[in-house]
Amino acid sequence: MSILEAKNLSFTYSEEDGKGEEVLHDVSLSVEEGSFVAILGHNGCGKSTLAKHFNGILLPCGGEVYAIGMSTSEEKNIPKLRKNVGMVFQNPDNQIIATVVEEDVAFALENLGVPHDEMEKRVSEALDIVDMLAFRKHAPHLLSGGQKQRVAIAGIIAMRPRVLILDEPTAMLDPKGRKEVMHALHRLNRQEGITVLLITHYMDEAVQADRVVVMNEGKVLLDDTPAEVFQNIGLLQSVALDVPQSAELMYQLRHEDVKVPLSVLTDQECVEVLADLLEGKYGDYRNQKFNT
Repeated sequence: MSILEAKNLSFTYSEEDGKGEEVLHDVSLSVEEGSFVAILGHNGCGKSTLAKHFNGILLPCGGEVYAIGMSTSEEKNIPKLRKNVGMVFQNPDNQIIATVVEEDVAFALENLGVPHDEMEKRVSEALDIVDMLAFRKHAPHLLSGGQKQRVAIAGIIAMRPRVLILDEPTAMLDPKGRKEVMHALHRLNRQEGITVLLITHYMDEAVQADRVVVMNEGKVLLDDTPAEVFQNIGLLQSVALDVPQSAELMYQLRHEDVKVPLSVLTDQECVEVLADLLEGKYGDYRNQKFNT
């Protein structure tokens, strides 16, 4: 069942002279409930613009967008959409407004008029899910970047959304912070059943998704499993995108007539293939020719 859907979506940012550039061109895309989808693309390709349509931050100039079965173009639907489709942005400092962690997580709930007892329960549950319960009394400005981003995520999930959209949430974090945030996202997806739509430029994050959508010049270029998408190395590089290092190594070996699989994405998979290669599992590869 699709929980997010864009049908022939087009969007143009207006300018003062009324001649804005069209950013999205006839985009059609659906996201299944409970899935973890990564969106890739270079700056300006339209991925953030697309994401902002799914909870009504932006409205279509052409086509239609649906979230949790409701049109985002109908104003009466927006409050329910915003409650069920939460967004987390790149800089957690722009989202954290309170001086105590638990107060920040409770902020949206207070605005929604959630009863105090229920609010305390939701705050505790949300902080526990992102492994920040022990920091509930801390000052946010004293936290690390990864911890701040997890607090920002907790503030959204306390509202109990069905969908979580994240626009490059790890771009400003160090490797440890990135790992913490990704762990929290996978826990939300697998244990809580929350649909995750992750915009990222990190290939190692994209390979962890169920599905990867690659955008270029306002259109969907590729849409498949990570293993299938990252076999299109030449195409991805032609649109200025990197690929996982393991996939790049397999690609280079294939061009040296070494018959290795192209669907290798992780370091561990790469180590296993190279070990098998050295043990002769792939036969006498030195003069072997095959189709690429």
